[in-house]
Amino acid sequence: MHVEDLLRLESLDLELLWGDEQQLVREITGVTATDLQDPTRFLRPGEVVLSGLVWWSPGNGTEKISRFVSALATAGAAALLAGEETHGAVPDELTRSCRENGIALLAVPSRTNFRAITEAV
Repeated sequence: MHVEDLLRLESLDLELLWGDEQQLVREITGVTATDLQDPTRFLRPGEVVLSGLVWWSPGNGTEKISRFVSALATAGAAALLAGEETHGAVPDELTRSCRENGIALLAVPSRTNFRAITEAV
């Protein structure tokens, strides 16, 4: 399965916030769900990361976001799937950081369960 395949699954209703052709054809090797600010040691190359963004709050600036996305890039994550439940939307700062680090970013609506994504992969 590739990142673009997840986007085609209508039942998940995922939205692409950023990702070019190079990111969308990345092969997915697994799924890790985490809200750790630095999940590097738990990630393997090719995994998609599910995060409810609990580690971030408005007003934190870009430092926490940069650290989180940089950790995903260092670990070789295929994409970040960010849940909208906690904040109502994915922060613009996260989109910018994913673009800068070459990590595809998909928004997960609050009605989509992370378990459904994991099972689909």
